[in-house]
Amino acid sequence: MSEQLLLLLLIELQKDDLTTSRISIKKRELPEKLMKLNEGFQAFSVSLEDEKKNLDEYHKRHREKESKLKSAQENLKKTKDRLLEVKTNKEYQAILKEIETIEKRKSDTEDEIIVCLDEIDHREKALREKEEQFKGYRLRYETERLKMEEDIANLDAELVTAQQKIRETRKRLPEYIFKKYEMIKGLNNGLAVVSVWKEVCNGCHMNIPPQLYNDLQRSTELLSCPHCSRIMYWDDQGKNG
Repeated sequence: MSEQLLLLLLIELQKDDLTTSRISIKKRELPEKLMKLNEGFQAFSVSLEDEKKNLDEYHKRHREKESKLKSAQENLKKTKDRLLEVKTNKEYQAILKEIETIEKRKSDTEDEIIVCLDEIDHREKALREKEEQFKGYRLRYETERLKMEEDIANLDAELVTAQQKIRETRKRLPEYIFKKYEMIKGLNNGLAVVSVWKEVCNGCHMNIPPQLYNDLQRSTELLSCPHCSRIMYWDDQGKNG
């Protein structure tokens, strides 16, 4: 097998190895991102429900205060009617004092009702705004969730395809070449084959000697970077420029 063909196979092997690494990372990260996405949506939903419950609580308080006011009004009327029945000045003064107390409580309740209605108005406006925000948020959430779930479902198939390509490429490589590739990959964070352009190794980003760079452009032999020992190939970017 020619050195040039070996190099092409190694480049393809490296490409598929990187693909499997990226897929493995996604298989770990995507479920975590999906979980955070779901948690964020759930938190927004709970917050919205809490605001609805708080608003319901204020409506309940308003009803209670209205009922309290109605009772005070009825009590005031009955107390005033009793004025017509009193026999002594002492009783008359006592009922006047009672009326004064009831009217004070009635006035306080009316003030509380006004405050409660203002709060209800404020909370209803805030709730409407949040419900509008939730509509847009839910749409974005559903879109992102479906995309993530689709990506997660496709990862296994993509991984199987990449692993199959690796097995097929490995069969075509001599054992000693594959072992060399694996050794270099293990020493260099999973990257054994790199391109070189303008005398710079794209693995360690160091300059290689000019003569070696010339040899790399002309030679069909497997050449290695003198700094990181990765297998190099010339990336003729000028042909695309």
